[in-house]
Amino acid sequence: MRKITLSLFALLVTIVAYCGAPQAFNYQAVAYGPTGSPVKSKGIALRLSVNDGSAVGPTVYSERQTATTDANGLVSLQIGNGTVLSGTFSTIAWAKGSFFLKAEIDTNGGTSYLTVGTVQFLSVPYAMYADKTNLSSPDYPDGFMNITPIRQDGLFNYVVPTGQTLYITQITHNGSASCSDYGTVLNGVFLASGAASTGFSSSGVGQAITGTAAGKTITEYPLTIPEGQAITSTSCGTSMVGFTVAKGYAWVTFDLNTGNYTVPAGKILVIKNFVGSGTASWNGYYTVNGLKTTFNKTPTFADQAQTVSVSGLTGSMLMMGYLKDK
Repeated sequence: MRKITLSLFALLVTIVAYCGAPQAFNYQAVAYGPTGSPVKSKGIALRLSVNDGSAVGPTVYSERQTATTDANGLVSLQIGNGTVLSGTFSTIAWAKGSFFLKAEIDTNGGTSYLTVGTVQFLSVPYAMYADKTNLSSPDYPDGFMNITPIRQDGLFNYVVPTGQTLYITQITHNGSASCSDYGTVLNGVFLASGAASTGFSSSGVGQAITGTAAGKTITEYPLTIPEGQAITSTSCGTSMVGFTVAKGYAWVTFDLNTGNYTVPAGKILVIKNFVGSGTASWNGYYTVNGLKTTFNKTPTFADQAQTVSVSGLTGSMLMMGYLKDK
């Protein structure tokens, strides 16, 4: 069994096992006082924080735990089951990169914590890594943990919640004559448009058909919409169906009509969707570092420092994807 040991002033921290519980893992520590002797049979308090990327990186989760040490100064608990101070334990993206555990202690059980050190998770909690990977796919890279079904009907303005990704699995129209012109737009760019006479259905997403505004989606379901983006229905006959899930990656939405997009250092861009409007004169391809790339039905990739661009475009072309660490 792998052990990670931290010895610094007042606390010996040993992570001895990762359990299969849904959202917690086992943790054991021996508490030492200022003289170096174990703090035996006494109530203590711990503040345990998970930092992202480095020992001083942003804290993605923090909790407080109280416990009584045994006759040897040992305390056992489960991280994830404490009193939450910040963050959400279930949304930690264990698969995406390095995480560090920061331990603080008050040997009198209060909140006057002494920081005793920060140690990297050299082996991430396996069951939680599996939660974030085994249930994911190129179409649904964030996985399927704790999904929230979404359905919006008629006239609506839905904004994807902070920390969530929206996957649209269907856009339909009821064909009502009273809703003869309709559309569904993403920040002003049409996801779908048309007229009741077309019998618009999920198979027609993005078709440039009759209506007040033509739109085109270079993709197939699911349409992947990052946090903070607004999806607006302009018709009483429109329905949008899908779900949200806690995001596990840094999602990007970029209008290539405003300029080129350069992939940040240390990252890989996974391109999921393109949504365009007013694309009659568009040449039908985009480029990565000047090389022509055709659209297809699977994610495509651009490496760090590479530039994604499009030419011959009238109107907007929204590129949506996510960034992975190299």
